[in-house]
Amino acid sequence: MSCIELLSGYLCHQFPWWKGCRMRYEPAQKTVYVYCHHPQDPENLLSAGDAIARLDIGVERFIITMPTVMDVVIECQPNQYKESQ
Repeated sequence: MSCIELLSGYLCHQFPWWKGCRMRYEPAQKTVYVYCHHPQDPENLLSAGDAIARLDIGVERFIITMPTVMDVVIECQPNQYKESQ
């Protein structure tokens, strides 16, 4: 199993809306490019952005592209915890 298959399986388990997306990993930039053909709801992505940014998986950024929606860039900041309010 390749790293991208493992990463894809993990992300689909953590974020069910991720299923059906194509992923490409660029190790030199430590960037994961994601293309979602059929986004269920862009708000799902935005609400999960904090959780995605906190992943400590050796990725510095996710660039997520969806049709008819502006690209989303999530800069990873592992081990940063959301402050309680």
